[in-house]
Amino acid sequence: MIMAQRKDIDAMRRSRDVDGLILALSDPEEIVRQTAAEALGLVGDERAIEPLARLKFLDPDAGVRRAASLAHTQVAARLAGQRAVGGLK
Repeated sequence: MIMAQRKDIDAMRRSRDVDGLILALSDPEEIVRQTAAEALGLVGDERAIEPLARLKFLDPDAGVRRAASLAHTQVAARLAGQRAVGGLK
């Protein structure tokens, strides 16, 4: 079952289903939450900022918190880069 869930997360990442990935952050399985956080970091959508910020402090699993922290940094950096480029125009 977990392998199927991880494949679902990968499919959501490829299709950029940010809402589905955010929903997966509340899955009972740590590996699903961790994989969803990693996928959100790769997608880089600003809708993920708040859910990742909560997860990086509140998840009971250290691996999930680390993944959420890294993903949060990736999304924030992407947004900062977009704003910087937008400000140069």
